[in-house]
Parts: sequence; structure tokens; C-alpha cells
Amino acid sequence: MANLFDAANAPEGEPQTIVVGDFVQWKRSDFIGDYPSASYSVKYVARISGGGSNEITVTGSGQTSHYLFTISTTASDDFVAGHYYYQLEIERNSDNERIV
Repeated sequence: MANLFDAANAPEGEPQTIVVGDFVQWKRSDFIGDYPSASYSVKYVARISGGGSNEITVTGSGQTSHYLFTISTTASDDFVAGHYYYQLEIERNSDNERIV
């Protein structure tokens, strides 16, 4: 099994499940060509189902060939267990215009 703490081994795509208190990371390489990290910022925003006020934001770190998303153990320890829906937001750095 590959060392999943190593960013080079981060799986492609969002995790299906996140365990409260666990370290999690994943990468997305499918859009960095169109949205290079020098000009764009990306983040996931997750909100708990049922209309609660709990919101989780995970910002991507631009790498050469992908964006890397990391949630530390400390950060996920504060998550409220439940079902969430998420959206990926891409923001143009020059004028802060955003697409979802």
C-alpha cells in the first residue's frame, strides 16, 4: 500500500467519505490546464444537509500538474458528523470573479 500521507500518492478525485478526526488529501488534475494556479484559486465548500449552519472550506494548493486538497487531522476533528453536499468554486485572482 502506498503511503497516503505522501502528497505524491494522493488519490485522484474527491473522497466518498471523510471520517471525523482523520487526515485526508486528494488531487484534481482535470482542470489545472484551463485554470492555472498562477491565475486562479480553487476551493471546495461543503454544507451539511438539512439546512444547518455548518460549513467546511478546503482550499486547493496549485501544483505543477494538479491541485492538491488537504484536510488535517486537527481540522477534521472539528467537523460535525453528517451528510454534506459540496461545490467546487474557482476564482479568478485578477478580479475575484467566481464560477461554481
